[in-house]
Amino acid sequence: MRASSRLCFRVLTLLTASLLAGAAQARMEPMNDGELAAVSGQGFLNLNAESNAGIDYTRINLGLKVETQMNMNKLQLGLYPRAGEAANSADILINNFALGSVNDATGAINPFMINDPFIEMAYSGNKIVGLRVGFAESKGTLSGDIKSLTGSVPVHIKGTAQPIYDAAPWYTDALLFAAGVYTSSTMEADAELVDGSGNLDPVRATLSGMPNGSTLNCTSGCLGGLTNALLSLFTSQNCSVSGVNTCFPLTNFQSLPVGNSAILDNPGTATIEGAAKGFFISMQTQAVAWKDLDSNTYKTALAGAYLNIPKFKDANGNLVAPITINFDQAFGGIPRVDTCLGTPDRGC
Repeated sequence: MRASSRLCFRVLTLLTASLLAGAAQARMEPMNDGELAAVSGQGFLNLNAESNAGIDYTRINLGLKVETQMNMNKLQLGLYPRAGEAANSADILINNFALGSVNDATGAINPFMINDPFIEMAYSGNKIVGLRVGFAESKGTLSGDIKSLTGSVPVHIKGTAQPIYDAAPWYTDALLFAAGVYTSSTMEADAELVDGSGNLDPVRATLSGMPNGSTLNCTSGCLGGLTNALLSLFTSQNCSVSGVNTCFPLTNFQSLPVGNSAILDNPGTATIEGAAKGFFISMQTQAVAWKDLDSNTYKTALAGAYLNIPKFKDANGNLVAPITINFDQAFGGIPRVDTCLGTPDRGC
């Protein structure tokens, strides 16, 4: 990979300026002694320095809560020849990239919410080997024509079994019914970035789906443990479970819900309710282990550009995926939400 500190800083500047463009502006007002005595806190900017496995890190934490609606014609990072990958492909390529959405009828803006953004650099000796821009918490809609992704983007699929029955051949429908799965049953599955054979594919992936060896699970409306025991006999292989397609082009998903927007945010709290945690975009000249600020564990990002939207622990301590869709959306795709006021829904 050919990369330079100048390129890294250029990307950092562009991403940071764009993502934080929605931050509120205010002018300073004088405070009297009584007002000052009632106030405590810390500056919005602080530094952290850490080391791990021979790599030194400097992180600039921005104590901000940001609401933004932004559009970008193209988000392209890591355009260089890479062994085993298509010519002229990029590590990350998303056309008509957007965060947040709009409502043309009312003029309302539905912002993408960010809490505690940060910028971090990784050093090996006196050489910068990695750079990332991340968010402690984020929630909202991410849109774009996704051409390729390098990184980790787990997706949880949950919904009624009706779309599975609709997509399956008759013999699979019979097997599902015999296993105690009905059209009203609630089914769940996990998806990752995969290749056309169902193998995990974290580099320039163009598909998302159930990895080889994974299964569908029934969580309500079935015959309990017996149903899941029978379903475990039917694993996803080569992007199929008993005639049902389990891998889907990323271009089908033109808008993705990050976090749980069904949970209303309380602006009076320091956190964002229902937010996903650990979102970051990074560039590195070698594999770099970045610290997950939610779990305090390290996540290794491959050399090149890397997008990470990891699983995280919710308020109940359960490990959850940052993106949840239903089976209708998995099979049929997700249309793009409107991201441009007064114009077509993309390409502002």
